[in-house]
Amino acid sequence: MKEKVLRAALRLLEAIPLPLRAALFELVMLCVWAFDPRHRRIGRINLRIAFPDMGDREASRIIRLCYTRMGTSAAEFIHVPKMDRKYVETHFRVEGVEHIRKATEERGMAPLAMTGHFGNWELMSHVYGMAIGRAAFIVRPLKDPALDRIVTELREWSGNRVIRKEDSAKLVMREVRNKTLVGILIDQNVDTYKGVLVDFFSRKAYTTFGIARLALALQTAVLPTFIFRDPRRKFHHTFRFGPPIPMDPGAPREEEVVRLTRKCNEELEKAIREDPTQWLWFHRRWKTRPPGEPDIYGEAAR
Repeated sequence: MKEKVLRAALRLLEAIPLPLRAALFELVMLCVWAFDPRHRRIGRINLRIAFPDMGDREASRIIRLCYTRMGTSAAEFIHVPKMDRKYVETHFRVEGVEHIRKATEERGMAPLAMTGHFGNWELMSHVYGMAIGRAAFIVRPLKDPALDRIVTELREWSGNRVIRKEDSAKLVMREVRNKTLVGILIDQNVDTYKGVLVDFFSRKAYTTFGIARLALALQTAVLPTFIFRDPRRKFHHTFRFGPPIPMDPGAPREEEVVRLTRKCNEELEKAIREDPTQWLWFHRRWKTRPPGEPDIYGEAAR
């Protein structure tokens, strides 16, 4: 019953023209912004770590814009069934496809696409599927099974494949060997046993070592991959693949895992510095600390 209600609501929202739907969602997110001091505070702490010289006015502007863009992104995600090839060609500029093709030809398998919660990241796989070829990507299942099924259908709309986080390693290897690009987000905080402590802006952050271990095990390339929203044209984006991140398969494995993970963070940091308004600042990215270090976020951000 719940799933039927959700699907009926989705159909109603789909019927609303995208600009109006986006305006409504942005208004909702402005209300969330006004009544969500916890995440505003997390955003300010994160911005202070990343940009120590940033003034309060600019930090407030970025945080407020992050909220409204979450509304824009949600409205676009609902629009996925109407994003046909013509829509994609009109609204998305894809750069760096030659890096994918070259890496695939040289290694005989697809590269890994390293990305984060940047721009409207949910659209990347759909655009890739429409414009280039089949992709797969790792996700964490939503807690609500009905909502998870609906979101998965949208994520797989253009023939892509969702890989559940809990059974990702073997499936990623199979997809890459079948020359399917696999996207992996690396910008979430992890526990000490799931990552390594490497530089990220002005403070070290525990960062997943999964993409580095997979790349080294498969001996495939890692491409920095980001989608930038055009600040002047709300529904237009640039989808960019960078050149492969250099790695040395002959180096001691654990040392190379740390070095490659740090390089991934450097590429993410470059994208964020290019346009700080595009990253999702509300996650407690520096939450896990080495023994003896104080909690960065404090009780008010729990």
